[in-house]
Amino acid sequence: MIKKAILPVLLGLIAFFGAPFISSEIQGPATFFLVAIGIGLGIMLDQFIFKKKSNNTSTEKSESKN
Repeated sequence: MIKKAILPVLLGLIAFFGAPFISSEIQGPATFFLVAIGIGLGIMLDQFIFKKKSNNTSTEKSESKN
């Protein structure tokens, strides 16, 4: 569970500290928006990296019988 939170937090921190390097005129709301994008990307990447194992044992058994 903890390892699923590492990537969003890491990308959020990178966006927070990287915002001034994009432009020195970026203010609070824009920084918040960049951090939200970073966290969202981290959550989406976590879904691809840590896929749930499907519990479709009943469909697997019925397919093996055919």
